[in-house]
Amino acid sequence: MNIIRRELRAGLKPFLFWGIGLFVLVFAGIAKSTGLTAGGEGFTAFTESFPRVVLAVVGMVGVDISTFGGYYAVLAQYAVILTAVYAVYLGNNAVSRESVDKTYEFVFTKPRARSFILLRKLLSAGVYLAAFCTLDFLFSIAAIATLKLNEAMTAKIALFAIGAWLIGLVFFSMGAFFATVAKNTERGARYGNILILICFVLGVACDMMENGGALKFLSPFKYFTSRDLLEGRLDWPYVCICLFVAAAALFAAFRCFERRDLNAV
Repeated sequence: MNIIRRELRAGLKPFLFWGIGLFVLVFAGIAKSTGLTAGGEGFTAFTESFPRVVLAVVGMVGVDISTFGGYYAVLAQYAVILTAVYAVYLGNNAVSRESVDKTYEFVFTKPRARSFILLRKLLSAGVYLAAFCTLDFLFSIAAIATLKLNEAMTAKIALFAIGAWLIGLVFFSMGAFFATVAKNTERGARYGNILILICFVLGVACDMMENGGALKFLSPFKYFTSRDLLEGRLDWPYVCICLFVAAAALFAAFRCFERRDLNAV
């Protein structure tokens, strides 16, 4: 329990900074919705004149941005990317922070197994990931209420937040795994960020096709489509894929960490 409290205290300041960034993204984004959705069909026709690759990059493929729901779906995709970056940071930091702080000897010479300590460090990081996605939901609801948009989207926004958490869980676990196999902290973080970039590019390629096919399985960003979430449903096969990938990556992270030479970090 002392380890969890220690990790929660250490992660509070970064969480506040990331939360401020999320607040600006959500509130500023929703504040702009009134001007964009007021354009109605004219604005929709304007966006449809863009090349499909442009629409894919900005996340507008198959989304009617003239409605608040469609606009929020685009905004939510940016929030998901932010969540993925934060999740990689959390996973990597949970494994490697002792290397940065030069406290490996202090922590891992305690009469506890490495897996015992790593589990509690990852649980603490997982608390912040869940809290971040909860903030995404709360900020969205608060922005709608503050701007008096009168949009009944609480349940749908909750689904967007759950989808962001599941996607974040994948990148969180991969960030932890990369941190255990990389030779140093910077390289582990770099691997996680490269994975995000690859998944984003694969997601864009998926959107450029009428039917993404197998590419959709390779990009977590496309597991939960805006259309499904706006219709009030999660795609359960992809929920299972997220949980399976996260569990497999965390299992591999624990195995690799047990064999890691801590003197070499």
